[in-house]
Amino acid sequence: MLKSISVSNFALIENMQVEFGAGLNVITGETGAGKSVLISAINLALGGRADKSSVRTGCDSLRVEAVFDVVNDEAVSFALRDLGIEPEDTLIVSRKVTLDGRNDIRINGVSATLAMLKSVTTHLVDIYGQHEHQALLDSNTHIRFLDKFLGENLASVKQKLGELLSSRHALLEKIKGLGGDELSREREREMLEYQVHELENANLQLGEEEELINKKARMENAQRISEALASARELLSTMPSGSICDNAHMATKLVSSVEAYDPELAEIVTRLDSMKIEADDIADTLEQKLNECEYNEFDFREVDTRLDLIKSFKRKYGSTIAEMLEYLANCQSRLLELEDTEALLGEYSVSLNKVENSINEVCTCITDIRRSGAIKLQLAILSQLKELGMSNATFEVAFSSITPQSDGADAVEFMFSANAGEPLKPLVKVISGGEMSRFMLAFKVVMGKLKSVDTMIFDEIDNGISGVVSIAVGQKMAMLSKHAQVITVTHLATIASFADSHFQIVKCVNGGKTNSTLVPLDYDGQLCEIARLAGGDNSSALGLAHAQELKTNALKFSAGLK
Repeated sequence: MLKSISVSNFALIENMQVEFGAGLNVITGETGAGKSVLISAINLALGGRADKSSVRTGCDSLRVEAVFDVVNDEAVSFALRDLGIEPEDTLIVSRKVTLDGRNDIRINGVSATLAMLKSVTTHLVDIYGQHEHQALLDSNTHIRFLDKFLGENLASVKQKLGELLSSRHALLEKIKGLGGDELSREREREMLEYQVHELENANLQLGEEEELINKKARMENAQRISEALASARELLSTMPSGSICDNAHMATKLVSSVEAYDPELAEIVTRLDSMKIEADDIADTLEQKLNECEYNEFDFREVDTRLDLIKSFKRKYGSTIAEMLEYLANCQSRLLELEDTEALLGEYSVSLNKVENSINEVCTCITDIRRSGAIKLQLAILSQLKELGMSNATFEVAFSSITPQSDGADAVEFMFSANAGEPLKPLVKVISGGEMSRFMLAFKVVMGKLKSVDTMIFDEIDNGISGVVSIAVGQKMAMLSKHAQVITVTHLATIASFADSHFQIVKCVNGGKTNSTLVPLDYDGQLCEIARLAGGDNSSALGLAHAQELKTNALKFSAGLK
């Protein structure tokens, strides 16, 4: 519920603070006094379009602040948490617009964007103006309104439909995973077989590429390696003055011959013996490595060709041999799947057919429920329209079939005719502003107990009506106000008489500047304003008596509402 609105430097309004109550809040005043300016200020706080031209002359910015009571409002709490704002019992939204077009938006003191503001306020207030395009003027929303009217009767069936659609989607994904149609699968099989054959014949081994790279490097430097190894071997085995191996052997014999005279020489003999063995082993190893350096041109080309093969495979199957082997394994696995594809396809197709049949059955059930409910909605709307002076109006819910989706297989559009003898046409194309005002009111009365917001604002939707119809409009608003807070701007005395809270907007001139203020009216003040709206002298006994009669009748009607 909108508890209050504060407005500063907005058009004619310098400073205004309004505290609204529950039930029906009525705003009246002279033409041009600023009634619609106040509604525009509320709309700005809700996320409406900001216009710097609305900044009061001589000021550099305007500001609006709206305070809402949101106790136990789960939709608002969810929206706030989704924005990272902790919900409280009171919601305060403020907006500042400067002459240079800047916007400062706050939600409970937290800086916010326009999109964030709208995501919260959409759950709080609906504003209905004579010239505004409302949800009812969007035919895509008509099915949502009908389903809301039907309530729980439809919700459980739609839930079942949702589950079936999820099952169908899962089956279609499985079928898609099998590779599409038979021709596509055959093409895939041929490609996989070629790739598996190529990779298997290559017989790639982990670590093979690194080993080949090293081997190629050895081949390319074979002469240099051979020369180095040969020289080292000569130093160990064939030196003119005696090889290291021979000299180590001789030194071992000499020291052994005298070790009996010095016990410490035994250790030196052991070390010399080890050195002799190590030198012999090194010489043998060098000889072996030297023999391995004997490469021919065929060996070199074989290594080079193998490396080229691996390089070409990298472009097709992976950047490493490990990735290529993994790709091979996946191809082999996919080939096995394709061998079973026909069987799986048959199984999935049977399941899909069953699900499709179930979907059609549930959609038929949904359509039946909707058509039955549509008749009730039509009768209820027509009854309300008749009371609002549109006894010749015709209203119908038109159905057409579409491909089953989450809402079923129905496309729904409201059809309307305001005059006898005129054919039904889409509501969005034929309804006038004044007709739309009354249709909206009728619709809101019918849907009142199914409200999605706590506050509804009607901005002079009573244009073009008078007399008995205006009384009916007042009664409808009173009925709505039993289920939600209603704020309405009106110029009709009959509607104003139903007010639970009545405000008069007054325009005055001070210091050469015009300023609009809003004055809450007590009972006597309401009678004077009702008398003025009725066109009488609000100071005459006759005018006040007429106002008293309107107010008394309105109070009696409201008292009988539940």
